Amino acid sequence: MKSKVAIVLAIIVLAALSVFGYYESLKKDVNINVGWDNKSGKRMTETLHLQVPEAKYDDFFAEILGSDTWENAKKLYRKQAGLTKFMNGDVFSVTTAGNKTISYDLHHYANNSKGEKISFVRHGHEYVRKNEPIKLEEKTMIRFYTVKRSLAEDDPQFYDIAKERLIWDWGILDKLKPGDSIAFMIKGIFDRDILVKTYGILGFSVKSETLGDFTMTAFRDYIYGDYFVSGHTVVLSPPGFFRAPIDSGRITSYYGTRKDPFNKHKKFHSGVDILAKIDTPVRAAESGRVIFAGEKGGLGNAIVVDHGNGLRTIYGHLNRFLTTNGRQVTRGEIIAGAGNTGRSTAPHLHFTVMQDGKTVDPLLYTYERVWTAPFDISGTFRTLSAERTLQLEKAVDNKKSFFVKENKLSSSADKKR
Repeated sequence: MKSKVAIVLAIIVLAALSVFGYYESLKKDVNINVGWDNKSGKRMTETLHLQVPEAKYDDFFAEILGSDTWENAKKLYRKQAGLTKFMNGDVFSVTTAGNKTISYDLHHYANNSKGEKISFVRHGHEYVRKNEPIKLEEKTMIRFYTVKRSLAEDDPQFYDIAKERLIWDWGILDKLKPGDSIAFMIKGIFDRDILVKTYGILGFSVKSETLGDFTMTAFRDYIYGDYFVSGHTVVLSPPGFFRAPIDSGRITSYYGTRKDPFNKHKKFHSGVDILAKIDTPVRAAESGRVIFAGEKGGLGNAIVVDHGNGLRTIYGHLNRFLTTNGRQVTRGEIIAGAGNTGRSTAPHLHFTVMQDGKTVDPLLYTYERVWTAPFDISGTFRTLSAERTLQLEKAVDNKKSFFVKENKLSSSADKKR
């Protein structure tokens, strides 16, 4: 589900301005995205920012910068700085005025707290080397977008990051239309205004003629967030490919290799686990025919629904059955009560998706789900999300990106990384 495309965005910036920069990796190794605010100035320059890929960046940089410019840069850094190779994740910039190269800048990050800026600035026909220390900081910013074509086209790098972290709700990104607004609250490591590493997305706010206006914030702020609305009103998300099998569900374990909760050995987990109380209603993710309802090994009481075209869903650790084998069920219909049967450490639903006889990651699909915070976090969540909601809605109303003061967002959940 992750894009393989490497994209570079060049920005025209005016000299003597205060630039608000925003960079982020497209994947593990490729490229950057830049956001900014412009102010008028006297001299026109153009700056091209590139994040160093993990491998094979030589031809790539030559294509983007031009072979002569890239060869000149390599020569300077090799002969005067002793650098024969740029490190993955570092940021390399070239600033030009017309056909003349003004400077080369390499931001090299030693770790998450410090780095060094190695520059070659043009003076007449020569380039003078300049080294400056870089101090990295953990900060929180809100990034605002007005959608022009689609978020995937407007900013493919950040689209991939948001899609990975929104888990249940990434389908919203594809439903945004031109003219819609969305703001993301992002926590990470910054080189001044440059985002070097993302910890998580703390929330997002949408203003859309088709989707409506809403704000969702995360209970956890690392890697994957659990996003819910802060109010008491039950809100159903826009339709997805599936209906979430548990309303107001919170995913506690993901698809793939993990530590077995019983023996701590690595073991493949064939679905996702969704926290639930005993007898919480379990819904059919899609219409289909029940082809199994009974005991199924470590899953305990389980139901298998066949949806046709090789697609099946499995619901495990159930406490009770509310349907029978051979029965047709409809999308969203309650088919069971969640439980703790089989090989389970606490009440929850194990949900598996199979395509053509093989398990696939359930989170490759989009879901329609209830956005109200689940039972185990509802009170705490409303308290900690209040300030985040205000900041996100401020960004959407004012159509601006900005940094957020950390003391306004301090909470026990923020420290849960």
